[in-house]
Amino acid sequence: MITNKSEADVLSGFVVPFIKDGTITTTWGSKTQTRQALELRIFQTETPFAPKAGIDIETFVKGRRNRYNTLASKAEKLLSQSKTRVFVVMPIQGDEAGGQEEQRVFKEYDERFSAIEQVLRGVGCVAIRIDKEQPLDGMVERIKTEIKRSAFVIADLTDERQSCYYELGYADGLGTPVICVASQESVLHPGTPTEVHFDIHRRVLLFVNHKQLKSKLKAAFEKNKTVLLADREEAQQLDLPD
Repeated sequence: MITNKSEADVLSGFVVPFIKDGTITTTWGSKTQTRQALELRIFQTETPFAPKAGIDIETFVKGRRNRYNTLASKAEKLLSQSKTRVFVVMPIQGDEAGGQEEQRVFKEYDERFSAIEQVLRGVGCVAIRIDKEQPLDGMVERIKTEIKRSAFVIADLTDERQSCYYELGYADGLGTPVICVASQESVLHPGTPTEVHFDIHRRVLLFVNHKQLKSKLKAAFEKNKTVLLADREEAQQLDLPD
């Protein structure tokens, strides 16, 4: 929730980036973050929103029209080049509101994505993931669209999910560079080593914790950034660190 911005600030700072690449950038103090956004709702009010007044935001904007469509039309005219998008292939497992085991699995993959997102943000890229909470209608086509729009792909092959292999194969067929990662230990079966049974002609970056995942991803990006960020017509082999 972002409040008390002028129309010009909302248009240039939020609507244009959202239309352009599905992201918004927020700044709190000295910390700036760019994240994937799923929806924008924009309401114009006569007075600024004041949390200390004891009125919640839903009550404050009740009955007001969402002005997103109006501002989106203006944003379309201002669009220029997009940020570098990176599609993240990852098992969608666990349940934030489920039992203890489901929560553990959900938390692990959520934190794993945050680690990947942090690395990509540090090199000027935006991590894109098809979240499990999105409607299933058109999911496959949406995944294909996002992979086509991405400069490269990061694929987590832990626990051998068929959907992950499908997305990896689709990216490979397009000639999109893919960095494959997997934890040395299974998420679903702790204590069991990860096995990656797939004829991928590339090394998989194995990691034992999120710190090592970030370290290996940074090294892989720095070693291959010319290939990862280049315009391409055919697949190129990545040189991945051990």
